[in-house]
Amino acid sequence: MHKTITVIKRNERSQPVFQYQAEILDQSEKGLLLSAVFGLTSVVEEDINILKGDRFKEWYPYQKWFNIYQIYVGQSAQVRAWYCNICRPFLFHKDVLEFDDLALDLLVYPDGSQSVLDRDEFRALRISGHERRLALEGLEELQTIFSQGKVSDLSEII
Repeated sequence: MHKTITVIKRNERSQPVFQYQAEILDQSEKGLLLSAVFGLTSVVEEDINILKGDRFKEWYPYQKWFNIYQIYVGQSAQVRAWYCNICRPFLFHKDVLEFDDLALDLLVYPDGSQSVLDRDEFRALRISGHERRLALEGLEELQTIFSQGKVSDLSEII
């Protein structure tokens, strides 16, 4: 498949905050699997330092309130971590994938331990109670997926 698209991360008000290029690796009835290279200098999330040039495998499941990024050390096969965004279900049209990030994130370490990030920012969002419940259900689903060891490589779940 290997088609290049633009990924646009938006805030809860659907305003674009960040965009980058990614390549479609696979598409199934479950969702889209993309590949991208981290372009920022570095980002630190707890004990994980994401560096410019790190490879990302990104899974965008259909009609789910999350996405999952499998982050590799540079271009190697070593997984640095999984970073999961709690977000509204993505939109895909005309070579553009867009998602509305809802602040709450799940960080999963290679040893399987998990950390929920940005709870305060999530609480401060001006979203409906219904959306807040769906977002929290998405977080719970992610925690279950990782607790049951169902993710070792995103290519296996697409």
